[in-house]
Amino acid sequence: MNKRAGIVWVIAATVLVSCCLGTFFFAQSFTKRVGETIAKDQKFVATVLNSSAKNWDEGEFSKFADESFNTPAKREATQKLFSTLKQHLGGLVSLGEVTINKEASRSNNNGTTQGFFMSFTAKAKFEKGDGIFNVTVKNIKDQMTIYTIGLDPDKAPVNKP
Repeated sequence: MNKRAGIVWVIAATVLVSCCLGTFFFAQSFTKRVGETIAKDQKFVATVLNSSAKNWDEGEFSKFADESFNTPAKREATQKLFSTLKQHLGGLVSLGEVTINKEASRSNNNGTTQGFFMSFTAKAKFEKGDGIFNVTVKNIKDQMTIYTIGLDPDKAPVNKP
């Protein structure tokens, strides 16, 4: 092998190693940012559920809700739903761990609804029964909002006072 070929091989190897290291550090940084976002969203979901479901306060919930919830018609529907939940389940007694549902998390930039969406579940104990919350958080930059929320009541009969 002549000197020129050796130099070409060294340059090619250096470029290859640099690209591999750059990719590794980029992936590591991305993974760290996703982990930080998940942790922030978990705390956010716990805060929203604890403050809103304790007394089923739609006004409190609206502070954290996506703009799609805060139209007059949606707010009225949310008030009716919260009233029904308060009547049938009572207030929130305790909230279990908020866990991510990785299969339901996604990114969307189609021009209508933009953001990075993460879905979470949390078991909940109410005064008159149990249930599981399903919540999707919409992240745009550093702003988080509740994009969807659902509650699956336990199949067991509701305890009547």
